[in-house]
Amino acid sequence: MIQFLKVFVLSLALCGSLAFADEAELKQEIAVRDSVMQVQGDACTLEKDSLRSVIETEKAKSENWEKSYNTIKKDNETCAQMLSTSISVNENKKEKEENDRRAAAMATSSSFLGGVGIGLLIMWLIMK
Repeated sequence: MIQFLKVFVLSLALCGSLAFADEAELKQEIAVRDSVMQVQGDACTLEKDSLRSVIETEKAKSENWEKSYNTIKKDNETCAQMLSTSISVNENKKEKEENDRRAAAMATSSSFLGGVGIGLLIMWLIMK
């Protein structure tokens, strides 16, 4: 019986030391796992911050392109209006010049015909 108790006590001691060894090993594995998870978490945080920075940069570029496009569009509309006005003014100017030429030609021909008419009248009076 004493031997049985010795074996029992020794087996309890051995199981206890194995349990302590298993517990220490388990704590070490948990510490390693936590360390790996912390590194992965830090990497994810860095990647998330990097992606957020890229998105903000692209958003700023997009806003700049939109402003540039709107400025060019407005300038184009202004130029189109100025061109339309200029063409209209030039057409009106040409039309006025043509009307002035016609009026001048009409006045010249009227003056010539009037002179011929007066000349004929004077000649008729002289011959009479």
